[in-house]
Amino acid sequence: MSKLYLIRHAQASFLADDYDNLSEHGHNQSRVLGDYLVKKAITFNQVYVGPLNRQRQTYQRVKEAYEAHGLQIPDAIEIEELREYKGMDSMEIVRAQLCKHHPNFDQWFAEMDESPNHKTKMKMVVSYLRMWATESLGFDLPTGIQTFAEFRNNAEIGLQKVMAGNEKGKTIAAFSSGGCIAAMIAKIAGVEDPGKVMGFNLVMLNTAISEALFSGKLLSLQTFNTLPHLDQDMITTM
Repeated sequence: MSKLYLIRHAQASFLADDYDNLSEHGHNQSRVLGDYLVKKAITFNQVYVGPLNRQRQTYQRVKEAYEAHGLQIPDAIEIEELREYKGMDSMEIVRAQLCKHHPNFDQWFAEMDESPNHKTKMKMVVSYLRMWATESLGFDLPTGIQTFAEFRNNAEIGLQKVMAGNEKGKTIAAFSSGGCIAAMIAKIAGVEDPGKVMGFNLVMLNTAISEALFSGKLLSLQTFNTLPHLDQDMITTM
């Protein structure tokens, strides 16, 4: 059997102009993660990472922790399918339709325009992603906007890519994002309901570790969304 560590990126720059970079806290979370993996003497045969800055930066801090202890970790192979969904981008694109069909969004967008804050942003994010995943927006997405079904398919391809050639006694890691990891976990666990898949994503914590065992056609989930390396005051979700 081989073991796959699915690792969510550390805290990104939520509410910043460019979300796709780790916050200072996120860099610290990543270093603690790296120190934990070193302490547990986990040796990876292969490492994969998505194409986003926050995914690569999380891996880089972990790599630095290994090197600081005189240890090696493989250079990460970038896989496009470990990219996070584009659902948040589409929320802005369909703003007018959201406000028309869901009055709460009219209020939330106005609040964010006047004074951006974490609480309101989270309400928008959670509400929109649940409707996007379950196709319950009440209107059709514009042509070219990624659907949740398309995203899930890409994530499942990513899962196959990280397992390919690693089926016999290997230990591998994939650094990705909450939505992508949730979709892969759903595939591993045989969960089809898109609402439940998005539910996995919405509880995923920064630098959380989920583990799966695989060999040939055998694939099973061992742990989900664990944070053995972080103290309570370091835990974040976005």
